[in-house]
Amino acid sequence: MKILVFILSSIIFTKTLSYGIFEIKKEKNKTGGIVVIFVSIASLILPNLMVYIRGI
Repeated sequence: MKILVFILSSIIFTKTLSYGIFEIKKEKNKTGGIVVIFVSIASLILPNLMVYIRGI
């Protein structure tokens, strides 16, 4: 279960991070890009942290 959560959160992280970089570089939207990057970091850390805490 832990490895499945890690794999899925890694996939979501890479897709969300790439969209944040796209927002910053192509669309010239720095505020939106930075917020999306923070969301991507949260989507990587929080699910794994919850699985670790719950001990599944």
